[in-house]
Amino acid sequence: MSVAPTPTLPIILFSLFAGMGSGVLAYFLCFETFGLGPAWSSGVTSLVLIGVVSGTAGLLSRLHDERTVGVNVVFGCGLTLLVVLFVGFCLLMGLFAGTVALLFG
Repeated sequence: MSVAPTPTLPIILFSLFAGMGSGVLAYFLCFETFGLGPAWSSGVTSLVLIGVVSGTAGLLSRLHDERTVGVNVVFGCGLTLLVVLFVGFCLLMGLFAGTVALLFG
């Protein structure tokens, strides 16, 4: 009887760190070097971030244990999505608080 594959935390964390670092680098290169606008730079950054997280998680999972590839990729991309949603929520709440402070403060 085989045990179901579980996510591997070090692989997921390393892939998230690699994805975030490459996302920051991609945004800088797109915005400063190539002169793209903020919207295009953010779009390219999102694609690079998800691609690097998926690629790194898949590669490291394949080197570690082939049964965990799908689990680690899905978990890593899901965690990246949650981080991006949380940052977006915090940004919107900060904008709302700033608007309220400017209007009534």
